[in-house]
Amino acid sequence: MSFRFGYGSRRSKSAGCRIAVAAVMVVFFGLASGMPSAFAYPSNNVPLDNWAYEGLDKLAGFGLIRSDVYGMRPYTRLEVARLVGEALDTQKKEKLKLPSLIQYYLDKFTAEYKQELAYYGHGKGEPPAELSVKPLDSAAETYVNSQGTPQTFLNTNGVHQYPYGNGSLVGYEGTPLLPNNQGIVYGKGSNLAFQFASSFEALGLFSGYVEPIFLLRQNSSDGFVTGGTPSVVGSYGTSYVDLLAGYLKFSPTNSFELEIGRDSLWWGQGYTGSLVLTDNAPPLDMIKIANPVPMILPWYFSYLGPFQYSLFCARMDADRDFPNSLLAGERVDFKPTPNLELGASQTVLFGGQGSPSPETALNYFELMSFYKLGGAGYPESHEAAFDFRYTMPELWDSQLYGEWGGADTGFKPSIREFLFQDIGYILGLYMPRITPDGKSDLRLEYTDDVNEGFPGTNDRLWYTNSIYVTGYTYNGLLMGDPIGPDARQGFIRTTRYIYNDLKIGADLTYTQRGANMGRCISGELAMGADVTYDVTSSVSTMMRYAWGEIRNFDQESGVNQLDNLFMLQVKYDY
Repeated sequence: MSFRFGYGSRRSKSAGCRIAVAAVMVVFFGLASGMPSAFAYPSNNVPLDNWAYEGLDKLAGFGLIRSDVYGMRPYTRLEVARLVGEALDTQKKEKLKLPSLIQYYLDKFTAEYKQELAYYGHGKGEPPAELSVKPLDSAAETYVNSQGTPQTFLNTNGVHQYPYGNGSLVGYEGTPLLPNNQGIVYGKGSNLAFQFASSFEALGLFSGYVEPIFLLRQNSSDGFVTGGTPSVVGSYGTSYVDLLAGYLKFSPTNSFELEIGRDSLWWGQGYTGSLVLTDNAPPLDMIKIANPVPMILPWYFSYLGPFQYSLFCARMDADRDFPNSLLAGERVDFKPTPNLELGASQTVLFGGQGSPSPETALNYFELMSFYKLGGAGYPESHEAAFDFRYTMPELWDSQLYGEWGGADTGFKPSIREFLFQDIGYILGLYMPRITPDGKSDLRLEYTDDVNEGFPGTNDRLWYTNSIYVTGYTYNGLLMGDPIGPDARQGFIRTTRYIYNDLKIGADLTYTQRGANMGRCISGELAMGADVTYDVTSSVSTMMRYAWGEIRNFDQESGVNQLDNLFMLQVKYDY
């Protein structure tokens, strides 16, 4: 459902202004080389839980896409259309006869992204309007029944789950068996959530998106973080209304966009989590600069291949030791060959009420460049990682991927120690077509951020800090990998399409927490199964059940717990 206002012609009184602004931005950033078009099409982000990401994985699994930059998400709608266009071009050029599942996804993309695909010369779309509004872009209804108590991550205020490690942390798990859920936390018992999205595009330069959420809980056992210290469970109440996501974009060229508002970021290659940024915590209130479409850099830098960057600065929550502290981040991605992607991410937490803050532009540069790591004269906390993804065409386009990172709690005096001591890493293998028709896939992933130092040596723990007591959390939830510090996890998942519109999946996870620095080792075995069905081209439903058993819950010896989760969700795309 949408309303469009404007003229059929691209030329209007404001066209000259748009061209002038775009030209200035291209010259200013010097990054226009190799772009598919000099001028951008205003484009909103595709939510991280959207079907489009799995669809693109399937297309890439048959070698139809090679220029994708996977490690920086969310994609924009324009970027999704570019990748689908690449798949269509590959199919036409090589005269491929594709399996029915791949053709099903191509048809689905062609219908959903008709306007954006026309921008790249695939099909015919309507001329850009001065104003296009979709009051109802999408909607979702979710029922969750959760039986279990969230695990905690506490290493301060007299509670030391990691007595042999250094750094403080105050956080909790969220909903048991449901990580990476945009910070949506369900209470024990029955929960019902409703959310919908609206969007607009204007003047060929601006776009916007809003998505409120309404949540009803049978019980309010969902959180305990208030003012940076534990408080009684149930402090959030049984009803909840909030803006889950909402932002305004200014996009003068394909090499630059400015986004202001609330949104989620996922930086890295991991599936169950990523070392630096995931959507485990709520979406960030931020200002972000990025290029929505990968570009080719000029001069010798063109050998880096498709290149993408992102910079942001976000304000943290008020319920922490230094209220409204700031989180800044930067990421770069490039593909020197069609089968190899390389990326690097880092974030730095600094400032806040009652904390000394950087005073000059040079101070900010020092923070972002590690120039005075641990000694800049004001509190800071760094998380950083390198990552890669390598596609192996000779093994049915299977993908080997990984991350390697380090963190700073104020004790690392040099970049060398930062990156080569107390390392966390992720290693995974994704096989998108273990059957020739592409209807079956398999994923294996291992995550490890265990501190391998000797107990009692004041070694650091991931997501902790010696000054920021609440650690690397936002509203009490970890912004990085949801397994938490001093933990390791093994994960296996397989899915099978019974029909093109009917998919089943099953997964098995084993997690150890407090593996080396904890007061005892906690082990969790979890299993899950789900069914997804496309009822129509615009309506889909998903049902999932998960079960988990935890030994030494919260690293308390002899304390065990059983968790159960049932989830039913219906999504509508208009």
